[in-house]
Amino acid sequence: MSDTNLLRYYTRIADIQVGSDFKTTLPDVADTLCTSPRHARNLLNQMQQLGWLNWQPKSGRNQRSTLRLHHPVEELKRQLASDRILQGQYEKALALLDHDQVAFGRLLQSTSGATLREGLLHIQLTYKRAFERLVPHQLQRSSERYLLRQIYCCLVSSRSDGQLEPQLAHHWYYAEDALEWSFFLRPNLTFHDNSPITAQCIVDLFNKLTELDDYRSELNHLTQVSSPSPNKVVFKLSQPDQGFGGLISGVKYSIQPPSQVDQTASMLVIGSGPFEVIEHSDAKLCLKAFDRYYACRALTDQVTIWHLDENELQDRQIETNQPEATVRKQCNYYVSHAVSKKVERDVKQSRTEDGCLFVVFNQCGDTVLSDRQRRFLSTYITPQKVFDYLDQTGLLFGCELASNLLPMWHKITRPAMPAAELPKKIDIAIYDYSSLSSCALAVKHLLEQLGVEVTINSYNYRQLTALSISGQLSESMIITNINLDDNRHASAFNSLYHNPIIQRCIGESSKQWLMEHLTQLRSQTPLPDYLDALEPIASALINQFWLSPLFHHRQTLRFQGVLKDVALTNWGWPDIKNVWTTG
Repeated sequence: MSDTNLLRYYTRIADIQVGSDFKTTLPDVADTLCTSPRHARNLLNQMQQLGWLNWQPKSGRNQRSTLRLHHPVEELKRQLASDRILQGQYEKALALLDHDQVAFGRLLQSTSGATLREGLLHIQLTYKRAFERLVPHQLQRSSERYLLRQIYCCLVSSRSDGQLEPQLAHHWYYAEDALEWSFFLRPNLTFHDNSPITAQCIVDLFNKLTELDDYRSELNHLTQVSSPSPNKVVFKLSQPDQGFGGLISGVKYSIQPPSQVDQTASMLVIGSGPFEVIEHSDAKLCLKAFDRYYACRALTDQVTIWHLDENELQDRQIETNQPEATVRKQCNYYVSHAVSKKVERDVKQSRTEDGCLFVVFNQCGDTVLSDRQRRFLSTYITPQKVFDYLDQTGLLFGCELASNLLPMWHKITRPAMPAAELPKKIDIAIYDYSSLSSCALAVKHLLEQLGVEVTINSYNYRQLTALSISGQLSESMIITNINLDDNRHASAFNSLYHNPIIQRCIGESSKQWLMEHLTQLRSQTPLPDYLDALEPIASALINQFWLSPLFHHRQTLRFQGVLKDVALTNWGWPDIKNVWTTG
């Protein structure tokens, strides 16, 4: 008999106090179970073998046997549901829990990790929100960009030192005299729907991308994309660009079917990377290893990431760039930013992210702060003061004090500036990201100590970007952040070259200066030298008091021994394609 059916019988005798001996007879038990004494004896023996109860029969007329129950019914339900989850039988698990979503969510957390099912490796994780449609050509947040890397490939990738590596293209070169970048595709490449990836597909895709608003500034020097032979793609430029290969190694240039750029509805997207999407809903995202992936097939066979409402749960498992992550022993695996001031002992990997959370002073807002006011506020609203407020109010997240936009750049120190009279009211804009919200509260507190009335306006990520592009971003201060992708050098360049918020806020003349220097850098500088060449430009923005750094996030990876050699990616997520287990 299945344990599910056995549970129904166990429920009928569950009125007996758990953990206490109960004297009864087999006929009485049979009556309670609504079955025959013979069948009742078999049921009791099966339950005893499973460790649910202890049955000590006594022979002889009028002899009373001893029955002891070991588990409350709800505990058994959770145990059986947990087994179903480990087997991937999620609907059966939910049914066992009487469709209690909160209880189901807690079990998903406690069973997270890597499991083998019939010889296949499955990773189960939980996350605080549902994922948006996973397409490269839409503006995406960090977690979505991480997932795009699992679902798509680019023509090339870019290492942490700025050197290009092959992906769909196995060879490339830059003809500086002709201003042409040429890429040669591997043979027999396919998308996840098994349609071929050809040079003409790449041409059609890039022709569509150049028409989109989010690509125009980056590709303003791209004049033509052509395919002179079936496996060759040529990008013709109007200006020198030694780092163009790094640009198109970015997530937004992932290779997808050209027709997908025009689609807006389907969540089952078609990619070209190590994992294909087999299910995507508000409840969960399921990825499956793509057997025809051009490189080494993923070690992980399937990944399921569940969306759970954190307001109903005690713990958070994956917390990329978020505060208040907690440790719980039964959580096999999760990613978080450390909350404490020191890295905990159970941390397996910890890194300071390539990025920064900072304040920008808006020179095109309704209330524009003067040079003197910016100078005063830049040295009054210090990272240490913001840190102390977050610490005192319980809002502290894993972070390090910042003195430049990237942690590897030289520290910029500035002496305290004379106090300046401030406007009576100041508005602060952020997007809906908890770390930004916490910092905005700290800045508000500091400004209120000076007698300033502060309003915090929160937008979603795309809204804030759209307001900047359209010139409607009106707040005096914006608290935002940059996070470099895994193509660090090109990503650092684009964090300034294609950053509508910074460019909107520093004013037209400063924007012109910035773009001239960045265009010159792009023309003269090889990709591996980008970070060194960008440092004085970014430092000038700080020294001119256009923006003021606050924090670098500290990313932390923990697990309880079930995952082997898991790397922490630039987005704070695990490298899931290389997860493995010994079983």
